[in-house]
Amino acid sequence: MALHTRFDLFIFFLLCCICMIPGTGAYSTPGNPAVQLYRPEAGSIHSTQIMDYTNGPHGEVLVATAFGLSTYDGSWSTRYINRDNFSTGLMDDFVTAVEYDAGSNLWIGYSSGLQVFNGHDYYVIRDQELLKSCQIRALQRWDDDMWIATGNAGIHRYRDGIWTWYPPDPHQGSGFYEADSLALDSAADTLLVATPKEGAWAAVKSDNDTVTFRQIADKDGTFGKLSHVRQDPLGGAWFFDAAHIAHFDAKNGFIPAVSTSDLGGGVGQINDVAGGTDGSLYIATDDGIYVWNDHRVVDVYTRFKGFGTTNSVRTVFFDAKNRLWFATPNEVGYYTGTSSQAPVIAIETATPTTPPTPVPTSVVSSPALTPSPTPTPAGSPLDGIIQFLSGFLPFTAPAQK
Repeated sequence: MALHTRFDLFIFFLLCCICMIPGTGAYSTPGNPAVQLYRPEAGSIHSTQIMDYTNGPHGEVLVATAFGLSTYDGSWSTRYINRDNFSTGLMDDFVTAVEYDAGSNLWIGYSSGLQVFNGHDYYVIRDQELLKSCQIRALQRWDDDMWIATGNAGIHRYRDGIWTWYPPDPHQGSGFYEADSLALDSAADTLLVATPKEGAWAAVKSDNDTVTFRQIADKDGTFGKLSHVRQDPLGGAWFFDAAHIAHFDAKNGFIPAVSTSDLGGGVGQINDVAGGTDGSLYIATDDGIYVWNDHRVVDVYTRFKGFGTTNSVRTVFFDAKNRLWFATPNEVGYYTGTSSQAPVIAIETATPTTPPTPVPTSVVSSPALTPSPTPTPAGSPLDGIIQFLSGFLPFTAPAQK
């Protein structure tokens, strides 16, 4: 009799949980209203595999995912591939990079080319006369220029209708074959480049608008092995790998900042970093988000503080409203309780009177279709409940594969 009673109570508890779950996939976590979480489902973001973020011209946040390009402006919308007409939608659902240029054109990168959306049409760029490799690694606006890092083919610049290729030639080009990520050092007006195996590089403009590249860290050196880079809103940039983080600026060069050993046991690896305007560094790890300031850990954001249903955090990003975005394997969310107050990135875009066309229309002729990945099913409401309960009731946690 007691067994049936406990089972009836458990079913009643589950039904109550189902009634409390919003239909849009959004929910605030118990005890921490500053955290807003979103599960992949209809009316929400559709994937937690985040490839890139960028700020939009009207305060929105665009998120490049493995299943579409999602936009958050208080509610979610997602763009997908249009296999019948690439000029009216994405050319692939797997988006690798996203960035706005100085004219409010939205640049969208894929593993097989680029699209530029001018507010009306999507223009496809996959002509190897313009892109020596169509595998887009990263996009970065630098004043009126758009810089495109491509797979195993150096880097490209687009400006005022002119494409310039900087080949992997140390004397007449970029000096590297493949970039992992790009970051703008706004204090020094320098483009910083992290590579997987070829060290760190900096691009500098001269008075006649010529751009030259110089290596700032050798591939075999300690800092040259830091294969990722993120902008520091206070100037310079953060270079990092799975175990170490260093800060670089033009005056001081590289300065070691923090390693996994400084964060304590159980951290696993460093997955991403984001600099705050108060000087804090927010470090996404396998064991939560560590807040580093004044040479010490000042806070740790974990599932026990409402940051999702798992401690593994893959990405972090500050938007123009100073919300700290993060992604775990189960949710995407943002946090409004950081100590940084000023906007991290100033969005200076203007809607053009006549939408410009960055490439000739002839480049858009008959592109080949790119296979899109099979989306991961969102799961039933019961799956979401079990994930939620796993943060509080260990026996309900699913087995790790």
